[in-house]
Amino acid sequence: MKLFSALRAGLIGLGLVVSIAAAQAQSVEGSGANEPSLIQPLVQPSPDQNTVQDVPPAGSLASPKQEYQPIALSSMPAPMVVELFTSEGCSSCPPADALLGELAQRQYVLPLSFHVDYWDYIGWKDRFADAQYTRRQYAYAEARGGSMVYTPQMVVAGAIDVVGSDRDAVEKALKTAYSRNTMYRLHVVREADGKVVVQFPDAPIGVPATIWLVTYQKSAESHVKAGENAGRDLKTYNVVRSLKKVGLWNGPATEITLSIDETAERPDGCAVIANQAEHGPIIAAAAFNYNKAW
Repeated sequence: MKLFSALRAGLIGLGLVVSIAAAQAQSVEGSGANEPSLIQPLVQPSPDQNTVQDVPPAGSLASPKQEYQPIALSSMPAPMVVELFTSEGCSSCPPADALLGELAQRQYVLPLSFHVDYWDYIGWKDRFADAQYTRRQYAYAEARGGSMVYTPQMVVAGAIDVVGSDRDAVEKALKTAYSRNTMYRLHVVREADGKVVVQFPDAPIGVPATIWLVTYQKSAESHVKAGENAGRDLKTYNVVRSLKKVGLWNGPATEITLSIDETAERPDGCAVIANQAEHGPIIAAAAFNYNKAW
């Protein structure tokens, strides 16, 4: 185990330098911050305010139909998405889990905890882990031109990766994302027949975006009996319970109808995320309460 830990630490340290540098370079080159036609430029919030700039959306999206009932969002419009790839089997992850819990208190941030499954063989099977979440982590790495993944890893705005327990690096990544990323505001409404609809604006997004529906549990606790965290009581926040591709957004105003059958586990939180291409930068997001939607 000591040999494995040392080897793992060395590989992770090497991978961190390469992957973080590549991610930061891509963030600078592909930011699009100076494009005048972008709908909702985000600015870094004041340190004392958990808010984002509320700029009315432009474009051709019509106002919600009269028979639609707006569904209140559980975050500010166009939140900055932070994805933590973590595991109950990783001894380095609890500090990152705790930091994600702090980020969950900020309304302008949408933090999500994806539990990966490649630590399960160490001796403890993470009950929240899913191979699909591991594939998402690898897809993010490949989209940035690399192949190295690790835990705890945070991916900010689908574009910048940092060590999830490094508070300074996380704050810096958020500031960078706010200054260089631009998000488009979504409307979430309910039809008269009870169906939940997400409305996307007309936007010059360039590359089609993949739309994901995420369901998550706001908090969960586990008593770990084996593996690197044996004997510890762990708490995780906004732990993802399902992830499903539900459509594409090519740029013109469009509506996506969500089905209750697509929300596995039926937890208390839902989010819609739009990644350019499939795992590129996130250009739109919205979070809402599951029980208020269905």
